[in-house]
Amino acid sequence: MSARSRKGGSQEDDDAHDDDSDIPRDEWLRGEGPDEDVVVCTRVRLARNLEGHEFSIMQTDEQAAALTAEVTEALGPLARQEEWKWFDIRALSALERRCLVERHLISRELEEADRARGVMFDPAGRSSVMINEEDHLRIQVFRSGLRMQEAYQSADSIDDAISNRVGYAWSNQFGYLTSCPTNTGTGMRISVLMHLPALVTAKEIEKATNAIHEMNMTVRGLFGEGSQDVGDLFQISNQKTLGSSEDEILDNLSSAVRSLITFERRQRQEFMSNRVFVEDRAWRAVGILERARSLSSEETMNLLSRIRLGAVLSLVDGPTFDQMNRIFLLTQPGHLQSRAGQQLDPRQRDEFRARLVRDILGT
Repeated sequence: MSARSRKGGSQEDDDAHDDDSDIPRDEWLRGEGPDEDVVVCTRVRLARNLEGHEFSIMQTDEQAAALTAEVTEALGPLARQEEWKWFDIRALSALERRCLVERHLISRELEEADRARGVMFDPAGRSSVMINEEDHLRIQVFRSGLRMQEAYQSADSIDDAISNRVGYAWSNQFGYLTSCPTNTGTGMRISVLMHLPALVTAKEIEKATNAIHEMNMTVRGLFGEGSQDVGDLFQISNQKTLGSSEDEILDNLSSAVRSLITFERRQRQEFMSNRVFVEDRAWRAVGILERARSLSSEETMNLLSRIRLGAVLSLVDGPTFDQMNRIFLLTQPGHLQSRAGQQLDPRQRDEFRARLVRDILGT
């Protein structure tokens, strides 16, 4: 699709515009890779704990600080080798922590905990290592599109490099020992972020996700456990790690995801028999984004979902995928306020969000 031309705007629109050089270009938002029309990204997460240390949730303040310092020192050479950035979470502002959550580089658990903790990640957002989350280490690897095997191999490589520097808590009977029993064993959770607007619109999403639950998989919202499904985005992940090998987890999740891809594409094709319905919803969404003076985060996400569906079905030539991805990230509350350079109340956020969207779209 061609980019829309920039039109003359007001001074307030210019205030929302900034140099694009500071916009994160994280891997999970690239919109490329196998099955990218349905699958946004793949994430592999490995939970690991160090032998001889209390689990994070049982630590005293002194133990948490000592564990964080030990891991930071041990992984320092690896971080420099991989050009990872390191952040002491306690030294970050609430807004900075929120931005890292919105980039999926840290979890809400790491954001909100009050113990010593940190994170290391590469500039491209392809991998991150959370220190002292629910477990001592949470290794994450992201790949755009459906690339489970590639993501796993990368995570496994990082895991090997870390295990050469620290000793893991391990049981010959149970495998990797973790704070939560559901993660014991491989300690591996694979999540596939999927865009399922056709199933949601057709009110078939509950039937589809029930089938996924029957395959012993979990379905969550954009930001994981406890989060709502906005923008028709759902995370599909394995529920079980104990008693299953990494290959079995990969195969089982792949089967579940493939089923959802088939259901979603079939519903999209059914919509094409009445293409005006999808086309009208998409163009109305474009019109609102181009002209609105106040937009909530949830409304923005849902409008983007309608436009993205119209785009993958070649029914609209509105915002480019790059523009949609920028809007998707920059209109999240943390990034929005960071860009504004100040804390904003809900009304101010909605108004600034609308100005920022208009600026990105050039209207």
